Amino acid sequence: MNVAVVTPPEETTSVVSRNRIVCFVNDEISAAALAKGLEGSNVLIRHGTIRNAIRMLETDTDLFALVTDISGIDDPFAELERLAGVCPPDVRVALIGENREITFYRQLMELGLTEYLPTPLTRDMVLDQLRPKLLGDAAHAHTERGGHVISICGAQGGAGATSVAINLALQVAETTKAKVALLDLHLQGGETAVMLGVRPGPGLRIALENPMRADTLFLERAAIEVNERVFLISADEELDAQLDITEEGVRHVLGLLRQRFNYVVVDIPVPFPPSMHPVINLSRHVLVLLEAEVTGLRNAHALRSAVTNIAGKDRVFTLLNRANRAGGLPRATIVKALGSEPDMVIPDLGKGMTQAVNLGIPALKHVRGLRRHLAPIVREITGIGAERKGRLRRLLGL
Repeated sequence: MNVAVVTPPEETTSVVSRNRIVCFVNDEISAAALAKGLEGSNVLIRHGTIRNAIRMLETDTDLFALVTDISGIDDPFAELERLAGVCPPDVRVALIGENREITFYRQLMELGLTEYLPTPLTRDMVLDQLRPKLLGDAAHAHTERGGHVISICGAQGGAGATSVAINLALQVAETTKAKVALLDLHLQGGETAVMLGVRPGPGLRIALENPMRADTLFLERAAIEVNERVFLISADEELDAQLDITEEGVRHVLGLLRQRFNYVVVDIPVPFPPSMHPVINLSRHVLVLLEAEVTGLRNAHALRSAVTNIAGKDRVFTLLNRANRAGGLPRATIVKALGSEPDMVIPDLGKGMTQAVNLGIPALKHVRGLRRHLAPIVREITGIGAERKGRLRRLLGL
């Protein structure tokens, strides 16, 4: 069955996408109830279950809300985990199903879902319980919802923070099938665009200096498509330009990105100016990257203290890059200086890393072994292998 109530043709495509509600249901009664109860909205009703919704979201994420059926699904939480990996954090998700137990309802609500209703639906159920939550004022949405922010900062120049940020963003997207934003906050002399062989536009500086000028169209103006799941937001300002980056601007840009991307990987300048503190506050992981050198150890200690002072010690992770590089400090010296083993380690992967930069291509495509060494970091960030409920809450943006 395919019942659709379409927005009038004179409305713009952006409005249609922003207001679109897609429903996957398995029974005709529920389909009819949704068509009546959501009448007047831009709703598309399709026959299917949560599995059909997951397949759609792998290629089509331009929607406002999703209603999907979990009837007949043996392990709905496993399917919800898959759904969370491809569904943008700002999409409202409601479920319908056969289970009428209150404990099941509470388990679902703890995951951040908009609503759960037992089948078969009636028009009044949709009107009274579902429609207000799907079409209510978006300002009442949970303020903590949003994509997972990962910040990467180098303890010394040339430590490889930008390269790690690029390849980490690509591998997170590849592993989770989610949408990832790569945000380079080095507005002057940033290397992310150079390493990817692209040229950024002026949108990022405008948004950071004057957030009132940055709306939902900001992403269309500033984002550069790296591949179908990863988008770069960066700048290339003159070195003598006088920038006026505001804390409000940084917070606003991150807010826009977190509403459209499941993960936001940020290459953040060091030392942290006060305007960049919102990045640290919103980050669930702050990777302090260093090499086995005296300056790296000194600065890594200072950076970890700074992150702890801004956001708490549970956010910061130490990443030792090029760990076995010739001439580097012994591992025992590093452990003694840090007070513990590094949380994450990437060995020296040879000249291929430099060659990838010169070719303007991601090192993942050029360097054997990089993917394997990034895998533990990706697992830490995405929650793969963690207890399911905790992973679902992270991926649903809670």
